[in-house]
Amino acid sequence: MIQLGRTILLWLARHALALILILIILIAGRYAWEPVRNWVRAQSTAAQSLPAARAAHADARDRFETYAAARAQEIELETARLAEAPAAALRARRSAIDPALAEVRKERLGGGALALAATQGDSDALFAHARAGAEIALLERERNYIDSLLAARASDSRRSSLAAQRQDAARRVAASHRQWLAARDRAAALNRRPLAGPRNFVCRNARPGIGCDHYQALREARADMASALAANRRAHAEIRAIDRSLGAMTAARAAAADAAALFEAERAATAARLQQAERALRANWLIWIRRPIVEMLPTALAILAAAMLAPPLVKAFLYFVIAPLAARRRPIRLLPGDRGEIAAASAAPAVSQPVPVTPADELLVVPEAVQSTPHDAAKATQWLLRTSMPLTSLAAGMAGLIRIRSRRPETVLVSATADPLAEIALVEMAAGSALVLRPRALRGLLQPIGRPVRITRHWRLAHLSAWLTLQFRYIVFHGPCTLIVQGRRGVRLERAARGRGINQAATIGFSAGLAYSVRRSEAFGAYLLGRQDLFNDSFEDGDGFCLYEEMPREGARAGLWGRGLEGLGDAALKVFGI
Repeated sequence: MIQLGRTILLWLARHALALILILIILIAGRYAWEPVRNWVRAQSTAAQSLPAARAAHADARDRFETYAAARAQEIELETARLAEAPAAALRARRSAIDPALAEVRKERLGGGALALAATQGDSDALFAHARAGAEIALLERERNYIDSLLAARASDSRRSSLAAQRQDAARRVAASHRQWLAARDRAAALNRRPLAGPRNFVCRNARPGIGCDHYQALREARADMASALAANRRAHAEIRAIDRSLGAMTAARAAAADAAALFEAERAATAARLQQAERALRANWLIWIRRPIVEMLPTALAILAAAMLAPPLVKAFLYFVIAPLAARRRPIRLLPGDRGEIAAASAAPAVSQPVPVTPADELLVVPEAVQSTPHDAAKATQWLLRTSMPLTSLAAGMAGLIRIRSRRPETVLVSATADPLAEIALVEMAAGSALVLRPRALRGLLQPIGRPVRITRHWRLAHLSAWLTLQFRYIVFHGPCTLIVQGRRGVRLERAARGRGINQAATIGFSAGLAYSVRRSEAFGAYLLGRQDLFNDSFEDGDGFCLYEEMPREGARAGLWGRGLEGLGDAALKVFGI
């Protein structure tokens, strides 16, 4: 009952939590869906219009720069012509500027119209807006320049009299100032008399007939002060007018100077609108995602096409051009004096093979291949197959070997335990015979005690076939000995006779006295699809044998696009004959 109640409670709790989660999702969807949808819609709409707006602003800016450069040169020529024009022509041009300003102002766009033109990508309207702003500034400058020219020409005719008038006005300024000071001193002296304030108040309000002489004198002093101040101000105004007249030509030159600066305001405004459009582009997340995809897609497609087409093209070049050249090269013969006396010491390859060990022999075998051993056999560890070849021993797996010796004839059962499809075969070599072998297929060897198997290395760097097959080194085992080799689905030993061709992926070894070369595989389609290697190994012209496994190792065939890192590793081992 307790277990049943616990199960029911857990079921109720689990479904209650599911109900709460569903409610949270529904509530969040109800209140968040509409804002999210509106935001996405706004982003999508902006993503469609912002690139056009940015392009329109950029085009308008470029066109304005071209217009400004050409217009600045025209303004310099027009300014020079105005400076030489007669007064009547200047007045006629002056009267035409205001109507021209009214017409140009019509081309200026308001804020909404400007935004709409940018959204629609109308670069013509944006350029016309910027050009109108510059033309307005140029017309106003021209008007001021004409006014300054007219004023300067009017002042040139009376420049000498204006100088005299200015001197007279300056004298009047000084005289009125002295008059004002004298009147101020008189008024101050009258205000310092005894009871001046009350007496002035009575005289100002009651106006008696007698006793107000000082008050009348005070009023006259104040009137003199006001008159002197007015005269001083008139003289100053006259000086300013004369100075304006005398400075008219300077003003005209200033009005004509730096015409290029008039374009800066519109140039800055156009650049600001372009920067605003670019900021909006960067802030739009749809454009932020789409832009790198659109920009990199052609490059990515080109890389993908190259990755897809390069392997077949390279294979075609190797098959139809390089392979025929390699097939015509002379073969490699490592040991011309080899006797070629090699035989299969076992009836047929099998998963397990009994290896006879006599008191005169010792067995070196990898630990995982040992199935059973006699109790009274002496066992020890030999760390490397050959201390003179440490890297080869390690790469081929011939490290940490078990050395077995027996005082009487015994049998050690060796098995292919690491691979379910592998089988073991025994290959016996007589004295004076040699076998080129890839150590990766070697699982052990039986050798006379005190006479270790002689292993030699032969480099062939000058042969074209070595470069094409990427095998530059050959490892040769010399008899007498018995080699324990492993191959998938068995190992076959065949006499070369008048010549044999073997799939390169299946070759394990061959007699060192045979002439070894490569021949192009028969069918291009099979090679292109990776069902065959480019070359088959060819063995001929000698009394010897070739050794190969019934089924090439898994993954030895590369397919249409190669085998990646695994293929690179195998190629690196093949270079050293492993």
